[in-house]
Amino acid sequence: MTEIAAGLSEGIPQPQDLVLDRPLYRLDPLGEDFAVEGRALQSLGPLVPVELPDGVRAWAATRRRVYDLLSVHPDMRKNPRHWRAYQEGLVPDSWPLLQLLVTPSMLIMDGIDHARLRKPVQAAFTARRVEALRPRIEAIVAGRLDALAAEGTGTVVDLRRTFAFEIPVVVICELYGVDDPQMRRQLALDTALLLSSATPPAERLAAEASIFATMAQLIAAKRKQPGGDLTTALIAEFDQGSMSEEELAGTLFLVLVAGHETTQDLLCNAIQRLAEHPDQLALVHRGGLTDPDPWQGLVEESLRFDPPASVTMFLYAERDVVVDGVTIRAGDPVLCHIAAISRDDEVFTDPHTFAPDRPDAHQHRAFGHGPHHCLGAPLARLEAGIALPALYERFTVTPAEPLDAIERVGSLSNNAPARLPVYLTPAVRRTVRE
Repeated sequence: MTEIAAGLSEGIPQPQDLVLDRPLYRLDPLGEDFAVEGRALQSLGPLVPVELPDGVRAWAATRRRVYDLLSVHPDMRKNPRHWRAYQEGLVPDSWPLLQLLVTPSMLIMDGIDHARLRKPVQAAFTARRVEALRPRIEAIVAGRLDALAAEGTGTVVDLRRTFAFEIPVVVICELYGVDDPQMRRQLALDTALLLSSATPPAERLAAEASIFATMAQLIAAKRKQPGGDLTTALIAEFDQGSMSEEELAGTLFLVLVAGHETTQDLLCNAIQRLAEHPDQLALVHRGGLTDPDPWQGLVEESLRFDPPASVTMFLYAERDVVVDGVTIRAGDPVLCHIAAISRDDEVFTDPHTFAPDRPDAHQHRAFGHGPHHCLGAPLARLEAGIALPALYERFTVTPAEPLDAIERVGSLSNNAPARLPVYLTPAVRRTVRE
């Protein structure tokens, strides 16, 4: 992370003096410490002009009240046709996360087009349908734990690769109707390459092409042999004229990225924090927290303390918007620094403390806000709410090296340790007496 000298040497400018062409802060493209970055940005104001890789500039919203306002503001849009720099050809094709921001899907649509593309996906993520997945997720988790037990107690295992990765990728691929294990793994590996800022541009473009080639194979297979899966349902929408072929592939791409990476990072962050706070883990085990479901409280606090997507992009101003004295000009992009927003001291008491019994932890914005709130949030919560207690019921988890010193995944957005090397020993079951 590096502050940009311009504008800092003579003090922080007043809101009315802030302009996008004079950024105050350069975001870390590898996301080595989103929490520290968030605090630095908040010290500069609720809306801060920042610089991203390749000279791309954006406003960073650092306070929840500002983010909430912009998320529902009638003059803010998600479609990149409102992004002036992109329309002027100033954003390179290899820019990190660009594919997510320009692929036709509900993520980048507004109004009736957003509702049109969201509706068929929403049907797959109703509370009833998500809860119906519980037995299958429990079976997937149990299978993973059996595999980990077979490794032996003296073996170092990477829980990111062997646990946090495997569970959501199997779940999301089963929702898609992807039965081929090799196809599942290729989709997950390509997604990781695509989202990493450390991936060379040529490899990122190759990963993107590989994902869409796999999507095309999947769509062709489901046309020949339909099933009761999300891919078949979206093909039906296409056949009815409700979405284009490009939107069909883009929607599958979006659900893959959001449905796999978010849950993986949530699990990794929760495991890391529990290793750092064994006292909190003991309270959860004893049921000593005030939340009626202490594990769900832990999930919410993990989402708040370490949001898996710590920076989300972009909202665009369709016309000039003034917030707290700052003018966001038409065509300007706004990113939401979720890591800063999740530790907003205007909302949370002692926000930099990890506290699974925090009563208002659910007021985080890890899944967004407004019309683009993440449809997969209930599924991510369910997966984590099953996987975490099952892991700690089965094993005592001991770090094989200091987890707080492990490198992060290297992304403008995704927030998680790149590895979770641990020793697993069978847990001693204790009966808690009232």
